[in-house]
Amino acid sequence: MMTTFNTQSNYFAEALFEEEYVRLTNLLDPEATIKVQCKSGDGDLGVKYLRYGEYYEFEFRILFRTLYWCNMWWDNKIHSIKAFDVDRRDNELCQSMCAWKIKRDGAYLLRETDHAHSSYREYVKLYSW
Repeated sequence: MMTTFNTQSNYFAEALFEEEYVRLTNLLDPEATIKVQCKSGDGDLGVKYLRYGEYYEFEFRILFRTLYWCNMWWDNKIHSIKAFDVDRRDNELCQSMCAWKIKRDGAYLLRETDHAHSSYREYVKLYSW
């Protein structure tokens, strides 16, 4: 019996166990400090504080159900994003780095629009507050 996989399955299989990076950059405003706490099903990465222009970066290996989410606090409010979700989109969109800009109006993810040549990159708003 022969088993076939679609292209997405092949890509997913190739992506397994590769190193991935997530970077969150505080671009709220010069007076704002963000408290950040990122987690996965395997554990808590701890609390970090980011001043304007600073970033927090972590790395991991992609597994079958890899999911990282980050809670962020500023102005006495909590905001949450899925920083990396292998089931959703990120093994294709992030290309080994999920670079997020955190702004007053939402969270923006850096995307390559031409994967073959990496010729054009833009930040796309994926979360609104």
